[in-house]
Amino acid sequence: MPLLPPDFVTRPRLLEALDAAAGSAVTTVCAPAGYGKTALLADWTSSRTAPVAWVSLDPDDNDPQRFWSAVLCALGPVVPATSRLHTLAVPEEGSRADFLAELVDALDVLPGPVRLVLDDLQEVVDEAPLRDTARLIRHRPTGLRLTLVSRSAPHLQLARLQVEGGLARVGADELRFTAEETAQLLHATGVHCGDDQVRQLVKRTDGWTAAVHWAAVSLRTVADVDTFLTQLDGDDRSVAGFLADEVLARLPEGAPELLRRISVCDAVPAALARELAAREDAGAVLAELERRTFLVARVDDESGSYRVQPLLRSYLRADLDLRYPGLASELHTRAARWFEHRGRVGEALEHAVNGLDRAGIVALLRTHAVPCLLAGEDSAVRATLAHLGDDVVRADPVLRAARTLADVQAGEPTPAPGGNTLLARHHALAAGRAPGRATLSPGTWADLDRAWTSLHRGARRAAATRAREAVAAARRDGQDYLVLHGLAAIAVAEGLAGGQEAARDAGREAVELATRHGWRRSPWLAVSRLVLAADHLLRLDPEAAAREAAEVAAPLGAFVGGAAQFDGGDRRGGVEAMREARHELGTIAAGPAALVAVLEHHAAVFLEEPLHANEVLLWARDHLARTRESDLMLAWTHLAAGRLDDAAAALRSRRAALLPTTPVDVELAEVALAVAGGRRTDALLTLERALALAAEGDLVRPFALADPAVRHLLVDHSGGFGRLDAFAASVRDRLRRFDPAPVDDRLTEREHVVLQRLPSQRSLDEIAADLTVSVNTVKTHVRAIYVKLGVTNRRDAVLVAREHGLA
Repeated sequence: MPLLPPDFVTRPRLLEALDAAAGSAVTTVCAPAGYGKTALLADWTSSRTAPVAWVSLDPDDNDPQRFWSAVLCALGPVVPATSRLHTLAVPEEGSRADFLAELVDALDVLPGPVRLVLDDLQEVVDEAPLRDTARLIRHRPTGLRLTLVSRSAPHLQLARLQVEGGLARVGADELRFTAEETAQLLHATGVHCGDDQVRQLVKRTDGWTAAVHWAAVSLRTVADVDTFLTQLDGDDRSVAGFLADEVLARLPEGAPELLRRISVCDAVPAALARELAAREDAGAVLAELERRTFLVARVDDESGSYRVQPLLRSYLRADLDLRYPGLASELHTRAARWFEHRGRVGEALEHAVNGLDRAGIVALLRTHAVPCLLAGEDSAVRATLAHLGDDVVRADPVLRAARTLADVQAGEPTPAPGGNTLLARHHALAAGRAPGRATLSPGTWADLDRAWTSLHRGARRAAATRAREAVAAARRDGQDYLVLHGLAAIAVAEGLAGGQEAARDAGREAVELATRHGWRRSPWLAVSRLVLAADHLLRLDPEAAAREAAEVAAPLGAFVGGAAQFDGGDRRGGVEAMREARHELGTIAAGPAALVAVLEHHAAVFLEEPLHANEVLLWARDHLARTRESDLMLAWTHLAAGRLDDAAAALRSRRAALLPTTPVDVELAEVALAVAGGRRTDALLTLERALALAAEGDLVRPFALADPAVRHLLVDHSGGFGRLDAFAASVRDRLRRFDPAPVDDRLTEREHVVLQRLPSQRSLDEIAADLTVSVNTVKTHVRAIYVKLGVTNRRDAVLVAREHGLA
C-alpha cells in the first residue's frame, strides 16, 4: 500500500463517501492524473479496520497470468490461512474459466468481505485481463468488494451493475479540493492566506489536487501572494512538464492538437470546435474525452459546449503560441464571426478583442452595440468600448451614442444627449416603431440622469419624482425600454424612502414589461427583482424572496437569497451564504451596503455568533459611512453581550437612516432595554410606536429577529394595541412560521393537554382533578413543558404557547 506524503490533508467528506460506497460490489474512483486518487484510497484503507488487498498495476499486467498472480499475491495476507485462495494457481496458458470459477467460490465462503483495490487500472488495455475482470464482477462473490482506480472510465460493462445498485462512483468533481480543504492544506504547509486568496486559488486551479499542492509549495517562498495567484497558470515549468508527460501524452492521437486549437475559447460549442480544428469529428472527440478523461467538461446549456480544465487550458494556450505564432489571432477572428452569425454578440466581441482585430471590433459595435444595450447585455459592450479608447469612440457617432446609452444603463450621471437622433432611432426600433417617426425629448434623458444623481446623493423623494417624470415622457414617446429604466429607479427610490407599496407596484410593472419584451438580461430587470426580493424579505415571506433573488445573477441576488434561506429555517446555511456573497461584492452604493450589513449582522447576533457579527461590523466600517444603521448594529452587539448602558448610548444617536426598517429596529431595541430595566409601561408604548412605523410598509422581519422579550410582550398584550391590533395579530401569525422547529412538535399529546389549561387561573391540583391524574403527574408534565419551551415559570410558558398559537 502506498505511503502518504508528509503534508497530506485528510478529507473527511471523501472518506465518508467511500464509507457509504463500502457496501457496493464495485466502487470506481476515476479522475485525471494529479487528482489524489491513490493517496485518498491509501488514507481510507489505512484508517479502516476492514481487510484490504492492494494491487498497483503497470503495463506488464496486461499479461493475464501476471495480472491474476498479482491479485492472488495481494489477497493472500488478508484472508484466513484455511482459505482455498492459498491453493489456487493461475494457468500458464489456455482458458482461465475454471480458475475464475474457483476464485469466485473461494471468495464466496470468506467469513467477511475483503476490499481489493486495483490501482492505475488505465494501464491495463489488453482484452484478456479486462474480460476476466468483467466476469469476476458479473458473478459478484459475497466475500469481495472491488475498488477500481483509474485515470479514465474503465473499459468494463458496468451499466447493469449500476442499474442493480451494485456500483458506486467517485469522480473528479468529488475529488476537487474545496476552499476549506485548500485552506487546511496551506496551513499544513506553513502558508497563511486570507479567505479571498484561498477562493482565488481554488478558482485558478479548479480544485485540481496536484495544482493546489504545487501552489502551496510555491507560496512558501512568495512575497506577493495576490500577484502569484493572478499569474498562476500551466506555463510554470514543473506544471507544464507534468501536463505534457502525464496528461497530453496519454490522450488519443490528434486529441492534444484539437485541445490546443479550442484553447482560445473559454467554453466552445461542438460546432465551433469543428471549425477551429478543421475536424468533422471534433464534437465526438470532445464527448469521448469528457466521458473517459474528465479533462473536458460539458457545459450544461443548450449549445452543447465544452470547457477544458482551466490549468490545462492555460498550458495549451501557451503551447499554441509556441508552436504556431499568430494562429491564435486567426482562431479568435474565426470564433468572433461564428458567434456573431448566431447572435451571440458578447462572445463575438470578446474574441474580436482577443484577436486584436480593431476593424472587426468597430464593425461589430456599429452593428450590434446599441441593440445589445437595449436588450440589457451591456457588460461586453462597455468593456469593448473601453478597450477601443476615448479617441476612437469620440470619432464615431454610432460608438459615441452607444457609450452614452451604456452610461445611462449603468445609472451613471452623464450629459443629456440632446438631439441625438441616431440614438433616438435605436430606441424607437427597440419599442417597435418606425425609425423615421422616432422622437425622444431630451427631457427624458435629463430626468433619468437627475433621478439617479438624486439617489446617489440620498434624495430619495426627489429621485422618485424625477423618475416618474421620465416614465411619463417615455410612455408618450412609446419608449418602453426607458419606461423600464424609470420604473427601476422609482422602485429603488421608493423602497429606500419607505414607500413599500409604491416600490412594489413599480417593481412588478417593470418585471411584467421586461418579460413581455423578452429583456431577460436587462440590468433594470435585475434591479427591479432585487427590490421585490428585499420587499418580500422584509414582509417575512422567504419563499417569494428566494424566487425573485434566484433570477438575479449577481452577488447581491445571492446575498438576498441567503437571507431568504436563513428566514426559511436553514439558519447556518443561510448565514454562510450571506457571508460568501458579501465577499463577492465589489464597490457598492450606501443603500445596498446598509442592507447587506444589517441583514447579516442581525442574523449573526440572532445565532449568537459574536465573531461573525464583529466581522460584519468591520466590513461596514469600510463600505458604509457612519449612519443610523452603524449605531443600530453596535447597539445589537452590546445588547447581546448584556451591556445595556452601552446599547442605550448607541441608540441615542440621531444620525440619518438609510433603510426603512431601521426606525422599526431601533424602537424594538428600545423595547428590549425597557423590559430589561423593568419599565413595562415604557416598553409597551415603544412597542406601539414600532408597530405604527412597521404597519405602513408591512415590515414584519424586524420583529422576527428582535429580542425574545419583544415577542413575549407582543403576545402578552394581545388585544391591547387598539387600531394596531389587526397588524399585531398579522405579525404574530407570521412569526410562528419563522420558527424552524414548531413548538407543537416538541410536546407529547399529554403535555399539549396540560399546556392548554395553564392559561386558566386554576391551580395544578385543580388541573390534576380535571384530568383525573395525580398532581405529581401534572407537575412532571409541567416541568417537561418548561424545558421544551425554554422557560422557567408558568407565565412565560403561557406567553410562548400563545406566541405559537397553542393556547
